[in-house]
Amino acid sequence: MTGVAAATASERTGPSLWSRGNRHFLLAAAILCVSAAGWTLAVRLLKIATHKEAVPWPAGVEVNDKFRLVSLPDRLGPYVFVQDGELMRDARGNPVLDGVPDGEPEIRDDVMEMLRIGTPADQHNRAERRSNWLVVRGYRDGRVPAWPHRPYQFWDAEAYYYTGGVDVVPHVPEICLHAGGGTLLGSEVIPLEVPGLPAPWNGRIGLRRALVTLKGREGQTRNVVQYYVFSLNGRPETRREVVRLKLTSPFVRHAYFAKIQFSPRTDVRDPREADEAARDFARYYLPEVLKMMPMPEDVERLSAGE
Repeated sequence: MTGVAAATASERTGPSLWSRGNRHFLLAAAILCVSAAGWTLAVRLLKIATHKEAVPWPAGVEVNDKFRLVSLPDRLGPYVFVQDGELMRDARGNPVLDGVPDGEPEIRDDVMEMLRIGTPADQHNRAERRSNWLVVRGYRDGRVPAWPHRPYQFWDAEAYYYTGGVDVVPHVPEICLHAGGGTLLGSEVIPLEVPGLPAPWNGRIGLRRALVTLKGREGQTRNVVQYYVFSLNGRPETRREVVRLKLTSPFVRHAYFAKIQFSPRTDVRDPREADEAARDFARYYLPEVLKMMPMPEDVERLSAGE
């Protein structure tokens, strides 16, 4: 067989023949390689975040092994942490004592699971100060006697901190209270201004108010009101949809959001009266709870350090 004949035979049975028979496969592979290289370049040049990095808590923040914040002060201006027997009273007004502060409610494991706090990732990240956490505490207006109880005297102060891989904002009063059988009467933003807050919380911000009617077992009804505002990478936000949208942005690498919430233990008949009482409580609660959360410059330093 001549050299030309041998070469021709090789083409019929060798790589050339395979290539001709798999042209579409090779074309697709080439496109994928080019696309992968282009995506990698785009990620690097445009600083696209393919996943969210956790934002550590500020110095001084303490979270216990139950993922509960324990560094919120027992005194918020005139409001004091509710001790054993102050909230729970019998029909004669005598304190019901069980050895546990009335302002520190137990949170069941199934509730923690629903809130997605205390997950295996949190177990790992807590030592690095990068886990999710929550705080739920009761406070009493110490400017009036503890008994008899008065309207807007007792408040539940809550905060829920989520960071690293955050992409949903599922728990807001309008949804949770409705799921619990309540009827939403209204959800609107009221203006709030608290002196001395750090930027960008200084000046006028919004506070969302959710008013809900709850029905008791015997058919009686009462109105409850809950106020909340989000801290989104250290900036105030009242719209859940905006928080969700910004958390999914490919240009945000370090992300956290926290829901700051508080509510009076009072049957609300006049929302405007409730708003004034809420502004008074917020004046003392917001300065302290915001110390537990990173501000925008803290998040910006993380990105600048990469």
